[in-house]
Amino acid sequence: MRVFSLLLLFGFLISCSDNQTSSTSEDIEFGAPYSIITTSDMPTVNNGVLNSRVGYSGCNPDHEFELKSNTDNSVTEIWLFKKTSQQCEAYFEEEREFTLSESILRSGEIILITPSEERISLK
Repeated sequence: MRVFSLLLLFGFLISCSDNQTSSTSEDIEFGAPYSIITTSDMPTVNNGVLNSRVGYSGCNPDHEFELKSNTDNSVTEIWLFKKTSQQCEAYFEEEREFTLSESILRSGEIILITPSEERISLK
């Protein structure tokens, strides 16, 4: 009985510690569904600009995206928030550019977080 109690206590403590650690991406809102398409040369940062390729469904192209960021110590995580939401079956892929702020560029590390929770190191 004592072993069973210890196992229950141990299991409880492990489940509590799992609940305390959360991936940063759990707190991120990506907006309407989209994906970041990775290629040999994208996404990348060149001359202070994030160059990326996005894919999404909708009724027409040119959906609106907003660059979001979070800096903790010398690491900045960036992601895109898709503002436009349309319920159509057409699929679009587009190259997009986002100017990075000086505070992002001064970071020691820049990580792009995708809606599929992939973390892409850009710097």
